[in-house]
Amino acid sequence: MMNDKKNKVYFSTAFDCPLRILDAIKLRYYFTLNNFKVVDSPKNADYYLYITCAATMSIVQKEIETIIELKKSECELIVMGCMPGANQKELNAVFSGKTVSTKHIETIDTYFPDFRIKFNEVPEVHTYDFGNYVFLDINPNASFFQLLFKYGFSHTLLRQMQRHKDYKQFLKKNKHAITSEPCFLKICAGCSNNCTYCNIREAVGELKSKTPATIIDEYEKLLKQGYRIFHFVAEDICSYGLDMHGTLHELLESLSGIDAGYHVKWSLEGVHPGWLVEHQDNIVPFIKSKKIWEITLSVEHGSDRMLELMNRHYKINEVVKTLEVLRKTNPGIKINAMLIEGFPSETDEDYNKTLELLRKIRFDCVTMSAYSEFNKRPSSKIFPKVADEVLQDRLLKTKQLLNKLNTPVIRGDL
Repeated sequence: MMNDKKNKVYFSTAFDCPLRILDAIKLRYYFTLNNFKVVDSPKNADYYLYITCAATMSIVQKEIETIIELKKSECELIVMGCMPGANQKELNAVFSGKTVSTKHIETIDTYFPDFRIKFNEVPEVHTYDFGNYVFLDINPNASFFQLLFKYGFSHTLLRQMQRHKDYKQFLKKNKHAITSEPCFLKICAGCSNNCTYCNIREAVGELKSKTPATIIDEYEKLLKQGYRIFHFVAEDICSYGLDMHGTLHELLESLSGIDAGYHVKWSLEGVHPGWLVEHQDNIVPFIKSKKIWEITLSVEHGSDRMLELMNRHYKINEVVKTLEVLRKTNPGIKINAMLIEGFPSETDEDYNKTLELLRKIRFDCVTMSAYSEFNKRPSSKIFPKVADEVLQDRLLKTKQLLNKLNTPVIRGDL
């Protein structure tokens, strides 16, 4: 007798967002724990879980095209991630099947009512396969002359030399620990900010912080398992604790109090510059001890006028002063930036202020995105719009400057 039970599932993520990849891995465990088989091809699957991104309209449009194709497959398609909720109207125009939004990911249970283990009962996921993970882009065996050939006589060379020295010491102190891969601590979900251009907030929902006790328990277990490189991640990491009368720096102090005797490295992803300015004195001790080795800053623009239109509450000169303090405290700290170009009404003067910021700070890596318009967001009502040929010219000039500065650049909107 043929077994017609549907118990095979296939996963794919539309965009390399660490948060959604972690969601996908947790979903894999969810199905595996409930006796489903995860298959490596949709041709062998009964269910296809497609986890989407909604950061830019170009990404949404590509996903819509993919969904139209996926509907032709024999397996049942379930669309998850940020498009449901953020771009439900566009999704409904081409797809009438099952959907699960990021902010309500636990409702996957409603489609599988017979599952014994519910989604919220599945343990948190902290790792995924990076391939060949390289700490801070460092080759610990690189000689001075190799670094000199790559970076020339520059501030970048001095920072790289400091990092190599620190990393070798880190490896020496962690001979029997796991330093070949990082792990992720997702400390909260949702967002408390209201940037005028952002399409993600509707998808991720209101801020929901994990309790300090929960995070401490996760951290202690990971330390005991041998992990020493930690990435703190969230959609809005700096708002951690605001929904429970706490703060991010208080959480970091609590975690630092329990890892005595361990030699660890922390990375803070998606740091709000306003928070960094406000809490500079609280963060400096972690920079000085070299525990915080990397900060990725959502700086967005170099013009105060643009930041005000974006509803980003900080001044660039204050951000620059804080970053100079951090670099002076530890010259080897890696500071990355995320930038948006072509925001409505951006003038040459505004744009040049971003270039000035890049020259002054010399970030270690820059994720550069073209402004993407969503009609429901307030930024769509700001005029005039930047002509596409002007935008493309600015993107090219920015990339050329970053190449000249030996700064790796990533396009975050493609």
